[in-house]
Amino acid sequence: MSGFEQLTVMVVEDSAVQRMHAVDLLGSLNVRNVLEAEDGQSALDLLATVERCPDIIMTDLEMPGMDGVDLIRHLAQRKLAHALVVVSSRETALLASVETMAQEHGLTVLGIAQKPLSINGLQALLAKYRPEGEVVSSQTPPPPRCTAEELKTALTAGQLQVYYQPKVTTHSGVMRGVEALIRWQHPQYGFVLPDQFVHLAEETGLIEPLTEFVIETALRQLREWHSRGMAISVAVNLSARSLASPDLADRVSVIAGKVGVEAKYLILEITETAVMSDVALSLGTLARLRLKGFGLAIDDFGTGFSSMQQLARIPFTELKIDRSLVHGASEKPHLQVMLQSTIEMGKKLQLTTVAEGVELANDWQLIRILGCDVAQGFYVATPMPGEELANWLRQGTRHLRPPRPSLA
Repeated sequence: MSGFEQLTVMVVEDSAVQRMHAVDLLGSLNVRNVLEAEDGQSALDLLATVERCPDIIMTDLEMPGMDGVDLIRHLAQRKLAHALVVVSSRETALLASVETMAQEHGLTVLGIAQKPLSINGLQALLAKYRPEGEVVSSQTPPPPRCTAEELKTALTAGQLQVYYQPKVTTHSGVMRGVEALIRWQHPQYGFVLPDQFVHLAEETGLIEPLTEFVIETALRQLREWHSRGMAISVAVNLSARSLASPDLADRVSVIAGKVGVEAKYLILEITETAVMSDVALSLGTLARLRLKGFGLAIDDFGTGFSSMQQLARIPFTELKIDRSLVHGASEKPHLQVMLQSTIEMGKKLQLTTVAEGVELANDWQLIRILGCDVAQGFYVATPMPGEELANWLRQGTRHLRPPRPSLA
């Protein structure tokens, strides 16, 4: 086994036997530079003497003196870690909390290694390390500072584009619909993503023309696809400001009628936080949209405490499960339980269940087994211009098709 010769790995473990075992495994994987520490404080003392931080720090959690949790906090504060592997035999829920804590501190977590360490498991974790994946964000370029005037110009100067991310059925890999995603080709900053300018649009009163642009552009593209026999739907995100507009349902209906697309082919995605900004106006708008035949999806389900309440009072047709419950669920039993419960609840409520953030083959297989209806994420396809969708359908869906049964 090779490929790890250039890595420097620190093992932080209070048990001399466990530490020796880890060092032996690293040696078997051709890791030549290994540092050892018996607890968190010893690790920090040793790190203060080295010229270069280790590429990977493997730390136990339960140690006398400074435990692994406190060590992780110090590593993040002092910017001493490039990547982290947590080694423990504790319960899954505790390990998930520590992993999330480390990520919230800005650390790259390669994964959780259960004791006793195995060479195959350790090799898989080391293989995830990328030198360019250093976690310190001080060198990350600041987001572009776009102005309202620039955004207003973008709306009329053809700088805004709509990309489409396919949504496919899990049982067959057949495309069921797409989500429309706005992009800004800024003349100075280049490709600008929506999280860097949608908030600006909301604050400056430009969110309504921006939303109408996305809806009309997406529906015109949808009409073209329908003319080719592709009877799919398109989903568009609605912001809190849009929901608070009493005439939104009428304006959306006018656009659909003008373009010539039936209401049932447009799904409007709403986060629960958007509804909470003005409950009375939002519920009235959503009820009118549903009366007119548009589909409604609750987006990012599982990220808020009031999700269940929203399901009870809004006539949703689709439940989009947030990527935080999907990504890596194949390796995390506690996420599997939550994911399975959410899918089963959606089915009992007769909602179409959509798993967001499907990026791993194992997660794709898991949601298929659990019976989720639709999948969306980088494993399925990345967002693309409308004209590229047909080519993706011809060439990019092979990995999504279920294996043919053997004739033997």
